[in-house]
Amino acid sequence: MKKGKILSSIKIKEIVILVLFIAITSFAIIEVKNLLNQEKIKNLTEQIKTSTTGSDGNILASLAGKEPIRVTGNAIAVLDISAYGIRGQIVEGTDDETLKNYIGKFEGSAEPGQIGNFALAAHNNIYTEIFRNLHKVQVGDRIVIVTKTHEYIYSVTSTTVVDPSQTEVLDWSNKREITCITCTSAATRRVVVKGELVSERELNEQEIEEGVK
Repeated sequence: MKKGKILSSIKIKEIVILVLFIAITSFAIIEVKNLLNQEKIKNLTEQIKTSTTGSDGNILASLAGKEPIRVTGNAIAVLDISAYGIRGQIVEGTDDETLKNYIGKFEGSAEPGQIGNFALAAHNNIYTEIFRNLHKVQVGDRIVIVTKTHEYIYSVTSTTVVDPSQTEVLDWSNKREITCITCTSAATRRVVVKGELVSERELNEQEIEEGVK
């Protein structure tokens, strides 16, 4: 009788140990699956972020060089520097409200393709951050300007950093010139990119309707 009780006790202990082992193993498997799922989600999030915002986190980078360039709304043109993920609609004026969403054209500056200084400004670290990568642009790079009827291509001739008081960068020019301006990261100075027109053409009907690819 005593022997039977001992055997029964041993069996109960074995069952308890087996149950505990199964429970611990199941918990471990669930945790491993959770960790793997979290890692998958993390990787997927990074992939989505990269594909939708570009390597620099700028959503415009996904547009430049991929989506057709097309003027929308009350904009007069679109600026595109696809090598650096820079693209934005250009509208008249450089007031705060305008620069929250657009590239602003300085009042009195030349129109796209015309003789004179086609002068533009945009933010680089607040709101839409359109000119976030303007400081990366180099001499020889292309700046594409598309209006509702024409495409103008400018070649970058100079990149400088100036003090806010150096407004001569906006002076009139006897060339077909473009000037793009934004603040430095500390907002104490100004990044200035200048270019000269190298080609222009009239858009065809399909490009006017669907945009320039």
